[in-house]
Order: sequence, then structure tokens, then C-alpha cells
Amino acid sequence: DAIANASIEAVNHLVKFAPVTVTVLDNAGGILVQKRMDGCPAGAYAKFSYAKARTCIHLGTSSRTFRSKYTAGGDPPKMTQASSMVSVMNGDLIPVAGGVLIKNALDGSVVGAVGVSGAAADEDEYIALEGVRVGTSKMDMDIDLLETVPAAHCCTTLSGID
Repeated sequence: DAIANASIEAVNHLVKFAPVTVTVLDNAGGILVQKRMDGCPAGAYAKFSYAKARTCIHLGTSSRTFRSKYTAGGDPPKMTQASSMVSVMNGDLIPVAGGVLIKNALDGSVVGAVGVSGAAADEDEYIALEGVRVGTSKMDMDIDLLETVPAAHCCTTLSGID
């Protein structure tokens, strides 16, 4: 709950407000919590945020990495492979940034994942990362015991925040 709440609070860091849906999964891909902000359309965004988080669990990396690996450069065979992977997994994979993997920093094991949808993809990823960073501190967890994939955001549409 703390990670989802912190993610929702991070929306306030965006230059342009965008209501989002946040999904937090355990290490097996089970939903721990899913929250939709007022104004975020029901249905699709819940599925998108879930698919972003599931992508992380299934592939052991971020949904951005999945996108970059298979769609960057417009290589038709790689794009076909990405499309086939999404199809085989019945939509549980999505090559769109906004899914963040959470790992144990000591042994590399997967702890869970966060998926966010409703803003631009880079903003979704920032919101998820910020949710992990702030949410774990509110749970009195040592953030140094966790690592995220990606480790940092590349969002350029923040309101005076790094």
C-alpha cells in the first residue's frame, strides 16, 4: 500500500497532472495492491499497469528494457518476436516503459514489481521508481537493501524535481 500511495503522490511532481493507475505485484506476479486515481479511466489503464508490472516479473527486467531490446531500431524480426511474446503471454507482457522491477540488493532475487499507467511512459516509470523509493522509506525499510531496474528515471517533464 505504501508503494502505491507514494507513487500516486509522485504524480504531483509532474509538470502536467495526469491521473494514473498503480499496480504492485509480489515476486510471483500476484497483485498486492492496485489503485486508480480519480479521473483515470477504469479498465484499460488497470490492465496496462498490471501488464507493465507482469513484464518485469516474467522477464526479470523493466518494461522499458523489453521495449528497447525488441523495438529499438525498427528491426522487423525483433519487432515480430516482441509481438509474438506478447501474444504467447496473453497480454501479460507490454513493451512500454512504466514497469519497474524490485530486487533484493544482496542476492539479486526478485522482490516484486510496480507498474504505472495513465501518464506518458517516461512519467509512468518515474512515478513507479519514486513509489518504491518513498514507499519503502515510509515502511521503515532500508532502501539500500533493494535495487530497482531501472536504477534511475529519464523523465524530463518534472516540476523542479531531479
